[in-house]
Amino acid sequence: MARYHTVDRRRFLAGTLATAAAALVGPGVLTACTTGTAANPTQDVSKLKLPSAIPYTGVRPDLPGNAQGLLDAFLRYPANPKRVFATPPGDGSTVSAFVQTASPIPPAVDSNPYWQELNKRLGVNLQLTIVPTADMPIKFSTLVAGNDLPDIIEPALNTPNGMPAGIANLPAWLASRCHDLTSLLTGDAVKEYPFLANLPTDAWKQCRFNGGIFGVPVPRGVGGTLMFRRDDLFTQLGLNPNPASFTEFHDVCKQISDPRANRWALAQAPLDFIRQMLGLPWRWQNNGGKLTSTYELAENKQALSAAAQMMQDGLIHPDSTASTAPVKNWFNSGEALLISDRYTAWPQYFQNNVAGPSFDLGGMRPPKFNGGGFAATWQAEPTNNFTAFKKTSTSRIKELLKLCNWLAAPFGTDEFLFRRFGIAGVHYNMVNGSPVQTQAGVTQTVLGIRYIVDAPDVIFIPGSPEQTRKSYEYQKSIIPTSVKDPQTGLFSDTWSRKQGQLGTLINNAQNDILAGRAPVSSWDDTVSQWKAIGGDQVRVELEKALQHT
Repeated sequence: MARYHTVDRRRFLAGTLATAAAALVGPGVLTACTTGTAANPTQDVSKLKLPSAIPYTGVRPDLPGNAQGLLDAFLRYPANPKRVFATPPGDGSTVSAFVQTASPIPPAVDSNPYWQELNKRLGVNLQLTIVPTADMPIKFSTLVAGNDLPDIIEPALNTPNGMPAGIANLPAWLASRCHDLTSLLTGDAVKEYPFLANLPTDAWKQCRFNGGIFGVPVPRGVGGTLMFRRDDLFTQLGLNPNPASFTEFHDVCKQISDPRANRWALAQAPLDFIRQMLGLPWRWQNNGGKLTSTYELAENKQALSAAAQMMQDGLIHPDSTASTAPVKNWFNSGEALLISDRYTAWPQYFQNNVAGPSFDLGGMRPPKFNGGGFAATWQAEPTNNFTAFKKTSTSRIKELLKLCNWLAAPFGTDEFLFRRFGIAGVHYNMVNGSPVQTQAGVTQTVLGIRYIVDAPDVIFIPGSPEQTRKSYEYQKSIIPTSVKDPQTGLFSDTWSRKQGQLGTLINNAQNDILAGRAPVSSWDDTVSQWKAIGGDQVRVELEKALQHT
């Protein structure tokens, strides 16, 4: 089965409230920018022309997406995939890239047939510095302190703790060390790279710095985080999979939880799920250009109270607050029947399940707290991260963009099949229309290149048309009413520098309330502290940025 690896962009917030503490101003702030330098944080980008959007039509999905953000879905990999490049895009030169991975480091190029074949297909000598995510702060700080940057710089723009390590001012650093791509990619100029033109417009919005375009994006869908549900066990236990209110949700969780059977309803406290039930925004509420933090709204204390009660009632795994809690293992083993995770985790859960053919997943939509239908879900950032290029000659940048164009070849092409799964018969075998990776595929293909640039995301659960259809139908049900955060595409210098400090303050306070160490009333003092140490300044900077988008 093919492995789909994703980087947990909120991983610095350990324990029960990993998603909640990042809820106010999440990772998109770091990679999305409408500003110049910190001295001019409201630079107008409203006149910046983004790359023309020219969708690729060479592959027809089994279940089509739409302009609202519903992704195309494929029940099987298209038969006889078309090779869309007649010749390698490279010029035979050496290309260096600095990338991160959440997977074990793969074998070096000399003992890695996949890497060797990738170099052949690209027509370059691709030299990758692959760094484990945990080591990224130190490694990247050392990189930027030196004078010799690699050609391609990915993880500079995908870190969870605020400003990338070693950089005091991200826009200024990009302007001084990285190449401005504006003249090569805006408007119809992007047509020279048709698979970059195939990338969603919203993804490019997260590449804007200093009034121009300073990177290529790794797009993701807006389906966001969902409450995954073990449908096989819900059916076995005769449980209601779609509670119609918080009270019904609480009752279902009580029916599930049985410590004697080593079973709990939830792998983590469902704070964001309850926030959605109450109609709270993900990070900010926009009222005519004035922003209110979700933490400031009265309903937030109601959500904290409800989640704390669920913890007290024993409905959440008792070890969920541990920094290294193996929440995904609990879900796969059936110790917890509900878990919050990004939609991209669906293939991973299916692949890693230990229940065998009976394993079945679903997504639980949040009901309105007091009943009366489903609540709106939160849209995710449209970009996972973006990649910058060392400042160099225009001709060299064009060569690098040709490589990125190849790396962005869309799902359904021969290039995508190789890039993601490897060489047929060596790294994967096609079984019932799905590429199933061998152990060589699992270990050799995780080079981190999909975080340099990537094709538009699709819904595809290798080996299971049924799971693909269920994932698609879930997104189809939530996308029309999902809410886009007003902060998406904006940059706050204060947040980029103080994200870790502000997030830790919120996370610790929420954990204390959930664990019963502090009353819900203590939240008011936490919000006052948050505002004083940077939250209010973040608000000011985002409101100014809103005026110039």
